Order: sequence, then structure tokens, then C-alpha cells
Amino acid sequence: MGIKEIAEQANVSKTTVSLALNGHKGVSHQTRMRIIALAKEMNYRVPGERSFSHPSLGFIMFARIRKHGLILNEDQNSFIMHYIDGMNQIVRESGYTFEIFDHRMESMDTMVQAIEERHPKGVIVLGTELDSTDVENLARLSVPYVVIDTYFEHIACDFVDMANIGAVYNVVEHLYATGHGRICMVTSTVKSGNVLMRERGFALAMQQFKLKIDEDSLLEVRPGFQGAYEDMKACLGEGRKIPEGLFCYNDVAAFGVIKAFKEAGIKVPKDVSVVGFDDLPMSSMMEPHLSSVRVSNRQIGSSAAEILIERLETKKNHFPTGLLVSGSLIKRDSVARRI
Repeated sequence: MGIKEIAEQANVSKTTVSLALNGHKGVSHQTRMRIIALAKEMNYRVPGERSFSHPSLGFIMFARIRKHGLILNEDQNSFIMHYIDGMNQIVRESGYTFEIFDHRMESMDTMVQAIEERHPKGVIVLGTELDSTDVENLARLSVPYVVIDTYFEHIACDFVDMANIGAVYNVVEHLYATGHGRICMVTSTVKSGNVLMRERGFALAMQQFKLKIDEDSLLEVRPGFQGAYEDMKACLGEGRKIPEGLFCYNDVAAFGVIKAFKEAGIKVPKDVSVVGFDDLPMSSMMEPHLSSVRVSNRQIGSSAAEILIERLETKKNHFPTGLLVSGSLIKRDSVARRI
């Protein structure tokens, strides 16, 4: 086993392999570490077993931005940790250090200044609570950045997000296929990028399956468990007709809605089927077990880190990338078959 075989497996030149294995310049750190790992897998002795750790590469920041705290709260901690796990692995393997920066945003000016003062090499921004204007203003940053957990098609910047429209389409398709004729969506009064995309996915799917959609098809509740619970309870008190199938924009809202149903004597899924989004750990433990959309947040985090590191290590012209990670519907006990 020699350099030729390693080069073929790594899809690089023999010169690149030689430079990487012998610690010479001319190879990016990420490519070097990939070649070394491949060489070891192929039982090729790496000269001197050198350690190619480069602390001088600096640090990459994960900016966890809270604008109003209505969406980013303790209910989402496990969700965000998966992002962090994915980022951390890629960042450290690439020779950078990884730091988390928590910031309560008062204005974009103060936020950009706070990031700049820490001198990161690049930034991954959690955009959950940011609107389109906020994201546009990130262009003030002097370092490369990637935005995750939101997506605005009209903004030219690097995004990594979940494929909301396709995921919600699959939810409506599942409810339709199991005999649900009247389907509604519980949405949020706070319109994050993801909420807007899920509303769009719901509308497109309803039209596709020729299901009735009107102003009563969307029920707005305040963010969080308590807001969803109280608003659904008030809705039931007003005598609003309950649909056969209900998609909730996230699991936390679904938990609050189901609690309100139980107190009103409405049985899930006998009287109404409920589907959530995020597949939080509690979804598989509550009664009934909640059907929900699962997206690999770890993959979103690692993909964001890879895009950012590529920007840092290449001098080619940069064209902004919008990467959407598909989800899968996890079918559990909260959906009844009505046919």
C-alpha cells in the first residue's frame, strides 16, 4: 500500500498526499487530516506519526442569539445541543477551537460589535429568532458566517436549515392517506423563518390534496408550552370546531395543545389526530406517543461548520449556499386511521 493508492482513494494527486503526510505547506488542514486518517485506515505508516494540531488557526464561534426569548427557551435546549455536537466535531477535526457565544440582542449594531470584539475566524449564527432584516444586517460582519435554523430565499447568504416545506407536505400527506378530511395547523403568533416555511408547506400540501383551506385552517397560539395550552383552551371555550387532524408547528406547541384537549375531554387520537415537529425526547414518552418530524440537527450543525471552514480555507470566489436537510416523519400513536 503506497501513496498512489491513498491518492486514488482520497481523489487527490500523489503530490498532495506526499505534502500532507510529510507535514509540508500547500495543503489545507482539513485535507491533510483527511489524508492522514485514510492512510492510517489503509495501514500506511504516517512518517513520524506527526501531530498536525494548529492552535494558531484560531476559533470558530457559535453565536446563540436571543432576540426576544419566546422561541429560544429551556424547552429547546436538547434541540440546540445536537447542533453544537455536529459543529464541535467538525471544527476541532479541522484544527480550530470552538466557542459558544450567548447574546441577548438589543440591536444588530451591538450584536455585530460584540462578535467582532472577540475576533473569531468565522461565525455560525443561530438564526431561530432573527427576521429577514436581522439576517441581511449580518453582512456587516468582517468575517465569514453561516446562518442555521432559518432560511430566507431572497437573501444571498450561507444558510443551513431543515427542509420545512417538504417535511410538512409529508405530514399532510400522511393525515390525508389515513382518512383525515378536515386538517388544520396550529401555528405561532411569532413568525420565525421556519414557521413561515411550515405555513407555506401546509398551504401547498392542502392545495395538492384538494383539501379545504381557509382562515380557520390556521390557529395561532403564543410560543411555548404555556402559550399553546392557554390559547387552545380559550379556543375550545369559544366552541371552535375541532378538525380530524391537526399539525402543530413544533412539539412544544403540540404538548400544550394536547393538555388542553385532555382537560376538555377530547381524546387523542380518537377525536383528533395530532402531529408535531422536532421529535423532542418527550415525544416518544408522552401519552399518546406523539408522531413528529425528525430532522438531524447534528447534520445541520456539521454541514454549517464544513461550509464555513471551506470558506476560510479556499480563496476561490464564493457563491452563497442554501442547504436544506430533509426530515422524516416518525409515526407513533397520536394519529388514528379513519378509513
